[in-house]
Amino acid sequence: MNGISRREFGRLAADVGMLGVAGTLAACGSPSAPPHAEPTETATPIPDSRSRPIRLTQADLDRIIGDHAQTLLDHLRSKAPGPDYAVAVAFAYPNHEFNRFYMYGTVAERTPPTPRTIFSIGSITKTFTATLFADGAAMRPDCFDWDAGMQRYLGRYLGNAADLSATMRQMTPRMLAQHTSGLARDSTGPQDGVGLFLKDPSAPPPRLVDVWRTHDGPPPGSCWVYSNLGFVTLGYAAVAASGCAGLGASYAGLLRDRIAGPLGMPDTMTVVPDGAPVARAFPNGREVSSGAASDIKSSAADMHTWLLAQLGAVNGPPTLIKGIATAVQPTPLSVDICGKTQRGPANMGLAWQVESGPPQIIWKDGLTSLGGCSGWIGFTPPGPNQEPLGIAILVNGYWDKDGPAVIADNHGPAMLKQIAAAI
Repeated sequence: MNGISRREFGRLAADVGMLGVAGTLAACGSPSAPPHAEPTETATPIPDSRSRPIRLTQADLDRIIGDHAQTLLDHLRSKAPGPDYAVAVAFAYPNHEFNRFYMYGTVAERTPPTPRTIFSIGSITKTFTATLFADGAAMRPDCFDWDAGMQRYLGRYLGNAADLSATMRQMTPRMLAQHTSGLARDSTGPQDGVGLFLKDPSAPPPRLVDVWRTHDGPPPGSCWVYSNLGFVTLGYAAVAASGCAGLGASYAGLLRDRIAGPLGMPDTMTVVPDGAPVARAFPNGREVSSGAASDIKSSAADMHTWLLAQLGAVNGPPTLIKGIATAVQPTPLSVDICGKTQRGPANMGLAWQVESGPPQIIWKDGLTSLGGCSGWIGFTPPGPNQEPLGIAILVNGYWDKDGPAVIADNHGPAMLKQIAAAI
């Protein structure tokens, strides 16, 4: 499929309003390194929106990123001494010559991480799920409709769409992607991920199907609550819609064929292949296996590519680039948190969360007890007085048994703001 230039990305992003917004392990392994995707030489450079020269130096980056990474490592080691903790950071700043990767700690005895070390990315997976649906909507809107009821998508798993509960039939993929569906925070268990990420075709487990048949919660769209159950449901909806479009019937295949393959992200997958060197992961100081089917696995190298994609700095299939621009576009929300009088987020993308700023930051975090890792990815989209920057942090452990928690979220936003302020 023909690629799309950075100039065309800008036009598509403007169509959905992106540029009009001021400022927006499992285990670790190091497979052999195929050529990695880079911004194409023919892409149109993103213009420098600032009136003065860039002040940021490599020494500034080394200090800012290094201080945060070392603090994170020190805090982890103070909570659970001994394990081989590692922090891998990717930095994206299109059209500027800075080091892209920053590696700290170890993933095994005397073995530091590399840009190709694979981590479990937890709920950062949600950004891929939303993009899969958005890519489909750009290509086949007759099969992928953000505002269609869920009977269109889940009926194929039930044999009869009428088996959905009345509340489930009122939900839409957009509500699932923006956490306004009213579904519970937690999924029904690890088998939800096994059915979605490992099976071909993807197939929901009986407990999840029972939820779809019986759910009776808040009116969909009436309130906001972060929902892992909602996103696993969106994943199954994306697979069902892909069947309608003749694209395949497994999440793993769609991820490979629609995102990872076209963008050149060889480390992004649902299962680490056999034979890959495995490092340990330590949630709350205990070692876990790398085989959890709870999320996508990826590397700092691929997270760098994913950041560039959000910033419009890679070429790719036109529907995918349009889907990415749609997913990162913040839209207003005006609902309370479910069961509370407190307001929910003022704005959300599709899976992506929004810090209004300045600078405006589009971000997503990830934490997985099954895969044992903590992660954070965020970027400042191009806009008036705002440079296109991105940071991704992957950590092979965390601590959240008691406060303060030791997770990547504690450092991602501050790191990005400090870098933006130094430019």
